[in-house]
Amino acid sequence: MTTSENPSGISSGMGSRRFQGRVLYVARAPFFSGAEQAMLSMLRHLDRDQVTPELVVGHETDLVDRVQKLDIPVHLIKLVNRTATSVFRWRRSLRQMHQRVMAFDPDVIHANDVPSAATVSVVGAKYGIGRVVHVRWGMTAVEAGWFVRRGSEYLICISRWIRDRLGNPGHTPLTDTQIEVLADAVDWPLQGTPQRSSVPPAEPTIGFAGQIIPDKGLDLVIEAMARMSPSMRPKLLIAGQDTQNDGKYREKLIQMAERYGLSDRIRWLGFLDDMAQLYGQVTAMVCPSRIEPLGLVPLEAAGFSIPTLANRIGGLAETIRDNETGWLIEPTADAWAQALEEIHNQKQVDRFGRSAGEWTSNFFSPSIYQDRLMAIYKQCQIQRVGCDR
Repeated sequence: MTTSENPSGISSGMGSRRFQGRVLYVARAPFFSGAEQAMLSMLRHLDRDQVTPELVVGHETDLVDRVQKLDIPVHLIKLVNRTATSVFRWRRSLRQMHQRVMAFDPDVIHANDVPSAATVSVVGAKYGIGRVVHVRWGMTAVEAGWFVRRGSEYLICISRWIRDRLGNPGHTPLTDTQIEVLADAVDWPLQGTPQRSSVPPAEPTIGFAGQIIPDKGLDLVIEAMARMSPSMRPKLLIAGQDTQNDGKYREKLIQMAERYGLSDRIRWLGFLDDMAQLYGQVTAMVCPSRIEPLGLVPLEAAGFSIPTLANRIGGLAETIRDNETGWLIEPTADAWAQALEEIHNQKQVDRFGRSAGEWTSNFFSPSIYQDRLMAIYKQCQIQRVGCDR
C-alpha cells in the first residue's frame, strides 16, 4: 500500500514480524494535553501478551492516575534538558534514568515527544537499547537533534506535514535514524466501526474540543457566527480549558461573544473526562486551528459518525477528506461563515459522518496502529541483538 493510499504511513508488511518484550515509555510534559492523550490511547490498546510496559514521567499530572488505572507502573524522574544552567539537574535525572533502565531492562525505550527524548537518547546509546521518539510538532531535524543528541533508531512523525518540516537529517545526530509516518490512532474499540450513539440535535450544533488558546482559533468561529444571518447561526458547545493564560484568553472570548450578541448561542463545558458527552450533542465538530500537526478531533468524532469542519492547514488535511468526510476551509471568517451553513443540510451531514467513520476505521484504528508500532519495536529488538551492554 502506498503512502498516498495509507494516511498512517507505515507499510502493513512490517507487521509480519512479532515483537515480544519490555518497553519503557517516557513523558516529560508538565501538563496533560493532546500528546499525553495520544500516549494514553496507545497504552490502553497494547497487547499485554506482547508488551510489558512501564512509564517514566517528568511531572505529576493527570496522566499518572490514568496510566496506573491501566495497571502500568509509573515512576517520577525530574527530567531536564542539558543547558548551561542545568548541568547538575541534568546529571541527576540522567543518573536516575540509568537506574530505572538497569532495574527494568527494557528492549525498547519510547519517548512520547522530542523534549522527552534527551535522557532516552543518551541512556539508550550507552546500553544498546532501541530508541523510539515521537515527533508531535513541526520542527527541523537540527532542532530535534538538539534534544536527541545521541541519536535514535526511529523517529515517528504523526503526519506527513511534520515529516516534511523535519527535512533532511543529514549532518545531525539523526543522520542514521529511520523516520516513519504513523498517525495517532483514534481511541476506538479494536473491532468494528462505532456509530452515532444518539439522534442528531434538534437544531444545528457545532462542537469544539481542545485547549482554549489563540492557536486553536476559536475566535475565528465566533467571528464567523457573527457574520451569519441570525436564523442560520448554529449553537456552539466548547469543551476544554484555558491552559496557558490563567483563564484570561477564555474571558476575552466570552467578552467577544457578548459584543456580537452570541452569548445565548455558546455553552462553555469545561474539561470533559468523557468526550461522548460532547459528541452526543453535536451536528458537526469544528477545528479552526491556526497550527495543527495532526488533529485527533476529526478522527474521534468519526467514531460517532460526526463530520468535522477544519482549517485547511497542517495535518488536518490528512485526517479529513474534503467534501467526503468533512470540510476543509480557508482560514477566514467569511469562508467559515459560508461553510457553517452546510450543516443545515442534515442528509449531507449524515453522509459525511458515515464516510468519516468508515474511512477512519480503515486507516486509523487502534489495531492497525498497534501492528505498525509493534513492527517498529521488533526492528529495534532485532538491531539490539548482539549489542555489547
